[in-house]
Amino acid sequence: MKSRIREALYIGLFDALPLLRDPMLLVVISLFSFLPVIFIFVFATAPGAAVQSLVGAIILTFAFTGLFASQSVYFNKQWFRFQDMLVASRVSPASYAVGLSVSGLVVALPGVLVALVLVLLSAPVPAIGVLVALATALLLWIGLVFVGFAIGATTKNARRANSIPQVLSIALGFLPPVYYPLSTLDRYPVAQAFAMLIPTTHAAQLAKYYFGLIDIPVWQVALGWAYLLGFT
Repeated sequence: MKSRIREALYIGLFDALPLLRDPMLLVVISLFSFLPVIFIFVFATAPGAAVQSLVGAIILTFAFTGLFASQSVYFNKQWFRFQDMLVASRVSPASYAVGLSVSGLVVALPGVLVALVLVLLSAPVPAIGVLVALATALLLWIGLVFVGFAIGATTKNARRANSIPQVLSIALGFLPPVYYPLSTLDRYPVAQAFAMLIPTTHAAQLAKYYFGLIDIPVWQVALGWAYLLGFT
């Protein structure tokens, strides 16, 4: 067990090394999900909109790091042939998968911690609420890690390996009600129904609910958990 953990740690450090050696690039990537929060803070007039957008940014940070694992999978397999070396060694497939997955999460953690502190400073939240909200983000991350691995393992073109995660990040992150509440779409039933088909919507709704920022019915809480578990 210890050897598997050590394998995953070294693989994760190897994958994150280019970012860890460039602190400015690390800051840019870790704060990528938080750029819309600035505009919402400046221009939104609804009370609590900025705090809700911060929670949405935390959710999307986990989502993006899972989705962009596809690039590490593709380049390690097709360009660097690093995966071939690991296949020929005693490294387990689980260690390889965990290492690549966690490397992106570690890089994004600084932005998540800053946002979490700001949310907690804006309103008191019980410890159990914070833990459950982060659990929804982790569940979404696991599901999108699988999606990222599927994209990276099946893509044969470097341009597609870079473009597909970016297009999906827009579809999963910036269009659905993640930064803004789902209730905004009450006047558009078709758009609201479509938004309920997207996993990031449920993760954001649950996280905001457990942070005490919104109030949603019990059936919607149960539906959100069922959807995230089924998606994963």
